[in-house]
Amino acid sequence: MRLIVRMKSTEKCEYAMNYHYSLQGLLYNIIRGTEYAYVHDKAGFKYFCFSNLIPITTPISNGDIRTLIISSPDSNFISVLHEKMEKLGGQIKIGLMKFKIDTLQKLNLRVPPKGPFRMITGTPILVRIPRKKYMKYGIAPPVNYEYLYWKADHPLELFLSQLWVNLQKKYNDYCRTNIVDQDLDHGNNPFSYFGELIFKKQISTKLFVKDTEQTVIGSTWEFMFDGSKYGGLNQFALEVGLGERNSMGFGFMNLKT
Repeated sequence: MRLIVRMKSTEKCEYAMNYHYSLQGLLYNIIRGTEYAYVHDKAGFKYFCFSNLIPITTPISNGDIRTLIISSPDSNFISVLHEKMEKLGGQIKIGLMKFKIDTLQKLNLRVPPKGPFRMITGTPILVRIPRKKYMKYGIAPPVNYEYLYWKADHPLELFLSQLWVNLQKKYNDYCRTNIVDQDLDHGNNPFSYFGELIFKKQISTKLFVKDTEQTVIGSTWEFMFDGSKYGGLNQFALEVGLGERNSMGFGFMNLKT
């Protein structure tokens, strides 16, 4: 399920690319006092993702419209957000950017039940490779880091295997089952699930969390899926996002039409 939020800028400002933490905090504030208040302090996966503020152009003039899309496999979570945001009425802040909500629309976007379809990244996918794995592939960074962000010059298998492990963990945790392992006849071979994909580009961006600046490296992709298989998992991937830090807006997925 998705919530499409159209917002009107209330003053001229620069488009802040480091909005991730501020926007996540805004959503936490909106669900405060609801049945989802626990999500803020919940360890592990949060089960929501969000897009960029579209379009990505700067400066933002007074009266400009920006669109935000929030996705989640939990349709009730989206309904609660919708209800709470309807009651806001006034101004909202995302970092130094100020907006007033113009319109809200819930959208039940579904993957095709039959035939192939494509998913594309709306925001970069972050994948971290733990030390044990990257050393196994002969990757020797100047510092013996606990993990490395996957980059285009690393083996594709490292990207896909971590992407697959992360998706399985999220799906099994959300559904409270091991149905992924039971249903996917290819076992733990990520190339069977992510069978056809197109690398677009690598993106490095600054992430500000609690006054601490981090550099994160992500990548954008196009994936082709067989709509006749793994329908529940495909739908889950579309709604929860791929890779890590989905609740900070990374790995947001769209259907390609």
